Amino acid sequence: MLAADQMTLDAPRNIAPDDQEFLYRPIPALVPVSMAFVVISLVASIWDVLLIVPLAGVIVSVIAWRQIRQSQGALSGGRLACVTLVSQALMFVGFAAMHVHSYATEVPQGYARTNFTTDISKKGFSTENGMLGIHPDVQKLVGEKVMIKGYMYPTKQMTGIKSFVLCRDNGDCCFGGQPKTTDMILVKMNGDKTVHFHDNKVMVAVSGIFKAEPTVDETGLRPVYQLDCEFFGKAKTLY
Repeated sequence: MLAADQMTLDAPRNIAPDDQEFLYRPIPALVPVSMAFVVISLVASIWDVLLIVPLAGVIVSVIAWRQIRQSQGALSGGRLACVTLVSQALMFVGFAAMHVHSYATEVPQGYARTNFTTDISKKGFSTENGMLGIHPDVQKLVGEKVMIKGYMYPTKQMTGIKSFVLCRDNGDCCFGGQPKTTDMILVKMNGDKTVHFHDNKVMVAVSGIFKAEPTVDETGLRPVYQLDCEFFGKAKTLY
């Protein structure tokens, strides 16, 4: 009797080599894909639009987890799918909170956020009695403390810059030749403040008193708008 019981206990261990393949449970292809999304999602820390990456990773992880659950044990990797799901969700929430905080704190106290494109450039100029003039909406900004973002027009000077032309964007319209008058602002640093040059891959933010006085910059450009700048730095957000 004892011998029979011992044979029964030992039976599961004596699996034929040809039958061992049935013990393997494959992992759905979406599981390693969701793992790749965890790494790629780090780009969401750079730009808020890229939050779509961890969000897509969450969706892929959910689909992978459901595939495993519905397979009734035929597929493995459920725990790994859950880990990637939680990781993607935390990255999405964390990076979103980071971008919201940056947007909420990037404007110095006492200054108004002003969009270079919609609040200035697209307004153009007004015409009265055949004469060009400052658009009424832009005129309202004159004398106001504003914060504006843009790109520094190329200059030979790299450090100790006291003034520079801020362009609306870094495309060919501004950097391939003569920028439109409404697409540039002459920025003058207040007091003894100076700045370093940032190339057209870096958006900067300037805060100061906005003016509308035609002038000629040392680069030969002729900006109509000016800004007496008190605060200068890399833009925390791109909008």
